Amino acid sequence: MHGNPDRFVGEPVVVTEKLDGGNTLLHVGKVYARSVAVPSNDKWMAMVKKHHAWKVNEPAVYLYGEDIYGVHSIAYDPVAEHETFYAFALRGEDGAFAAFEELEAYAERLEIPVVPVLFKGVFRSVAELRAFIERVQTEPSALGGEREGIVLRLARGFPAEEFADNVCKSVRVDHVRTDEHWTRNWRPCRIAGRAGSS
Repeated sequence: MHGNPDRFVGEPVVVTEKLDGGNTLLHVGKVYARSVAVPSNDKWMAMVKKHHAWKVNEPAVYLYGEDIYGVHSIAYDPVAEHETFYAFALRGEDGAFAAFEELEAYAERLEIPVVPVLFKGVFRSVAELRAFIERVQTEPSALGGEREGIVLRLARGFPAEEFADNVCKSVRVDHVRTDEHWTRNWRPCRIAGRAGSS
């Protein structure tokens, strides 16, 4: 999980669900897939473009999230069109990652969903932290279906160069369960209210 789990003991942390989607950046009204070099025009970015990208228009704001519109390995329960993107991190002009509550406030103001929060608080020991992670890893996703994993981070903000010290993730065993990359025969997630979405 992390080389120094003590890092997450005795200080406020946030545990969120690691969704099975595409790591996506919203910046100056555009959508980027992992890179800020060239905006993405891929079909599976259609819903985040339609519902959220245009809202994030400040040059100094970088909003990161998981886009589940294109199904990867897990097919979640049907979601509304505007709930195919879930924010998980916010960076500002100085490049630092904002505190989680700043991310929540920003996303709430713009009506952008945030990744499901599983825990906010303080763990008193590494054993307590491990027991919690082992338990929530076996629970179903907040979106229905399997849970891919969890992300653990310090609740406070921190410089980008300290990311590896202050954030870690744990994913299910064999979390990639397809023989070919999901983009080869991509399919959209089930959208609530559409015929065939059940």
